[in-house]
Amino acid sequence: MNIKKKTVLAMIAAVILIAAAVFIFFIVSKKSDAQKSDFSKLSWTDAFSKLHGRISKEYAFTEWKGIEWQKLYEEYLEKIEAAQLKNDFEVYYTNLRKYLHEVPDGHVGMNNIREIDDKYIGGGFGLAAAKLDDGRIIITWVDESGPAWAAGIRTGAELIEWDGQPVTDAVVAVSTIFTSIPATEENLESKRLQYLVRAPISKQISIKFLNQKNSELQLVSITAYDDNKKSLTKNYPDSVVSDKLRNMIVGVEDPNPMPEAMVEKKTLNGNISYIKIWGEFDADLQETGKAQSTLELLRLAVQESIEEKSTGIILDLRNNLGGLDDMAADILGSFYSEKTFYEYQNVYNPATGERKIQPANPKTGSLALYIEPAKQCFNGRIIALINTKCVSSGEGIAMGIRNLPNGETLGFFGTNGSFGLSGAEAVMPGGLIVRWPSGQSLDENKNIQLDSRDGIGGVSPSIPIPMSFENAIRVSNGEDIELEEAIRILGVCSKILG
Repeated sequence: MNIKKKTVLAMIAAVILIAAAVFIFFIVSKKSDAQKSDFSKLSWTDAFSKLHGRISKEYAFTEWKGIEWQKLYEEYLEKIEAAQLKNDFEVYYTNLRKYLHEVPDGHVGMNNIREIDDKYIGGGFGLAAAKLDDGRIIITWVDESGPAWAAGIRTGAELIEWDGQPVTDAVVAVSTIFTSIPATEENLESKRLQYLVRAPISKQISIKFLNQKNSELQLVSITAYDDNKKSLTKNYPDSVVSDKLRNMIVGVEDPNPMPEAMVEKKTLNGNISYIKIWGEFDADLQETGKAQSTLELLRLAVQESIEEKSTGIILDLRNNLGGLDDMAADILGSFYSEKTFYEYQNVYNPATGERKIQPANPKTGSLALYIEPAKQCFNGRIIALINTKCVSSGEGIAMGIRNLPNGETLGFFGTNGSFGLSGAEAVMPGGLIVRWPSGQSLDENKNIQLDSRDGIGGVSPSIPIPMSFENAIRVSNGEDIELEEAIRILGVCSKILG
C-alpha cells in the first residue's frame, strides 16, 4: 500500500471515529458517561488492580451474566505478577486478554498487538472448516497451493480428528482470545471453528479425515505456513459480507471497495428494494469534506421504495457496526406508523456508584426513547438480514423489524447479543485501551433486553437458513445465500399478491 493511500485511509478512519465515536467491537452506541482512566504509567500489576476495581464495579451485567469478579481477579493477578517479575510483556498482554475474555460481551475488549497475535495465529494450513446443522464438521475450502491440498485433503471432506483429538473436542479447546469477544454460544462456536485452522507458523499437526466418495479414513501431517491470514476470509460471514469499515478502523488491510455511503440502495429483480445500513452514525466516506446524514440517506431510500411501489424491502444489517441509539429509533420510524417504545437507558453514575434511568429526551423529560413515525412510512413486507457481526444499535433495528407484523429477520445466525451502554475505558501500560459497557438497555418492563445470558441473546432469525453441506461450501465460495433466499421469498409473495 502506498503512502498516499495510507494517508487517505487514515483520514477517512479519523472522520469515522470522530463522527461516530466507534471502535471495533466496543462501539459507543448509547448515551453514557464516557469516563476515561489513565493507568498507563503504573506497573502492570497496579494498573490491573486499578482496572479491576473499576470494571468489577461498573460492568453493566455482572448479576445478569453471573460474573465472579473476585475469582477472576485472584486468578489473573497472580499471572500478571509473574509477568511483571520476568518483565515479559507478551505474558502480561495475553493474560489481560484472557481476563477480559472471561466476560461474554462483545462490548468488552481491548486493542490488539498484531506482532504478538501472529506468534499464535499467524499461520494457516490452507483450509477452512464449518459445522453443519447435523453436527458434522467439514472442510469447506482448500487452498490448492497449500499443504492441505498437497496432503490430499479436498473440499467437502469430513474432519474426524485434529492433532490427535476428536475434532469436536479440539474445537472446544480452541482459544479465541485474539479476536473479539463472542457474547453468544453460536458466535463462540463459529469463532472456534475459524481459529481451529490457525496456528504458529511452522507448527505441525496431524489430521484424520474422510474425503467425499471415499470409504477409507486418511491420516496426514501438515505444517502451518504464512498464508497472509487467507483462511480467515473463507468463513461466514467474512467470505460473503464486506467488513471494510470495521477493518479500516482497526488498520487491517482489506481489498474490498469502500462503501459509497453509510446507506446504499438498489433495486433487485425488478421491484424489490435492497437497502444496506453499515452503521448508525454519520460519516464522510467519499471525502467531500462533509459527513452525510445517515438518517436522511435512509429516509430517501425508503421514499424511493414507496414511489417505486416496491413489493418489499430487504434491509441488510449484516456486519452493522452500531452507533447511536436515537438514530436507530429514528431509522425504525420509517417502518412504524404508530409511536412505539424503544428502550430505557439505565446509566451508571461514577459519582454515586449506582445506575439510574436517564431522560432519553432532556427537552421533554421523557425517560423512554420512542420510535416516532416518519412522514413517509413503508408498510409493505420487510426482511432484515442479520448475522453475529450485527452489533449494538444495529441489533436494535433488527429487534424493531422483528417486532413488526410485516417484518422478518433472516440469516444463518442471530445478532451479536451485545446491547449495553458503552463508554467506560481505561488506558493501560503498553498502549492498551480496555473498554466495557457500564449501562443497560431496558425494555418496557425495565428488564435488560438483547444482551446475552448463558450463551443466548441478541435477535434470532425468524427465517433461519440451514447450514447444510451444500450451503457451507457455497458460503466459502462467497455466494450470498441469505440474500438469495430473501429475494426468493419476496418474489413468491409478489406473485401471490399479484
